[in-house]
Amino acid sequence: MKNKMKALDIVLFGGAGDLSLRKLLPALYHLFRDGKMPDHSRIIALARSKMDRADFLSLVREKLALYLGDQYFSEQVWQDFSALLEYQDMDLQRPGDWQKLKDILNPIGERDIVYYLAVPPALFAPACMQLKAQGLNPACSRLVVEKPLGEDAASAAAINEILSASFSEKQIYRIDHYLGKEAVQNLLSYRFKSGAEEAFWNKEYIENIQITVAETVGVEGRADFLDRVGLLRDMMQNHLMQILCFVAMERPDSFAADDVRDRKVAVVKALKLITEDNIADHVVRAQYEEGFIKGKPVPSYRQDLENSTARVEGRGETFVALKILLENERWQGVPFYLRTGKCLNSRYADIVVQFKDGEGLEKHMAKPLVLELQPHMSAELIVEERASDHRNADAYEKLLWHVMRQNQAYFVRHDEIMAAWQWIDGIRAAWATTDLPLHSYAAGSMGPEASDILLKKQGHQWHERMPVKDQE
Repeated sequence: MKNKMKALDIVLFGGAGDLSLRKLLPALYHLFRDGKMPDHSRIIALARSKMDRADFLSLVREKLALYLGDQYFSEQVWQDFSALLEYQDMDLQRPGDWQKLKDILNPIGERDIVYYLAVPPALFAPACMQLKAQGLNPACSRLVVEKPLGEDAASAAAINEILSASFSEKQIYRIDHYLGKEAVQNLLSYRFKSGAEEAFWNKEYIENIQITVAETVGVEGRADFLDRVGLLRDMMQNHLMQILCFVAMERPDSFAADDVRDRKVAVVKALKLITEDNIADHVVRAQYEEGFIKGKPVPSYRQDLENSTARVEGRGETFVALKILLENERWQGVPFYLRTGKCLNSRYADIVVQFKDGEGLEKHMAKPLVLELQPHMSAELIVEERASDHRNADAYEKLLWHVMRQNQAYFVRHDEIMAAWQWIDGIRAAWATTDLPLHSYAAGSMGPEASDILLKKQGHQWHERMPVKDQE
């Protein structure tokens, strides 16, 4: 079947880096294999490394074979896919090097262009500035950038100023890879298209809602970043906030991108502020101590930092739990409990809906509704029939597919990012003025006792999942 979309030039800045080799090129390989890549498209990898196309193809083939494995890597598909690949050495901070890209893309505007900035945020400014200066930002171009964007509201606003100086909001695709997970995308279908639970999805029937994203890994070479920002900013502001928005949002007027994103912004703006007056009843933060995970000893967070090369102070939280209240009609008085942590007893993500006791509920609502997001998606969120050999598409594969189709529904708009950062910044300001305790927990547990107490104050408790096998 021929793909009817306009031919694309997909330009990967940082095209020989880890993100491109590990995630982006495998995703593009699958899209090509499944016939979702527009005909006559090209994938143009840009990087500073001096290598010819043959060396680049050899590198890509090696990594695809490694990351895809024998089940999905095909020599025949590779031969066809490799014909799309081009490589150009280029230093983004040298204005003279941009003529190389311009020569490849000319005539500008004849083909749609997707620019993917798989580079550090410090390079966003020179990249965007030169794309505009060289006339490489026509209306048919799109810019893809990775979240988190900034580390607070001020830095997020500065990054957006850089992006918006060269591209319109309709051209910018801000990726949060959690929005590419099939289970998260299916939340909209589960709630609004099937309508199975929506009549009971409110304060009249729901006692509380819990969102957990648990990890078994520790700092993993990210000591400097994690200690500086902590999980409140690394995980809570990004991934858990996205899940919360899909769980709590009102029905959109349509499933068009801006209608969906308007409803998400409304959720963030309805969050009750956490201040120095109420922070003790709403926030718990902690670091992991020594323990055991799957029978193996695990060092403490501070020991992990000592074993790293980073110069850090050891102040970052590796666990955070929040009690969140929404000040709107649907959710008034219903607590949302969010938690995320490292070196916990299992890797998983789920949503737990605890219904109130009483008449009027369906029989199956006598027990908590558990929607498992990873490592396995629960049956409730499998809303479409699948073939027996169905392969779960990677998050990046799904998101790149949406970029190609110019569907921004699963990408984050600037006003949502700013609203989320402003709310998170309020928590951080309250930390600073109240000296919120930094608790500890044993590696291999599910967090500190203070996290359990946070719920017990309202007669609730965390829903615990049995340890499961880690998998991507």
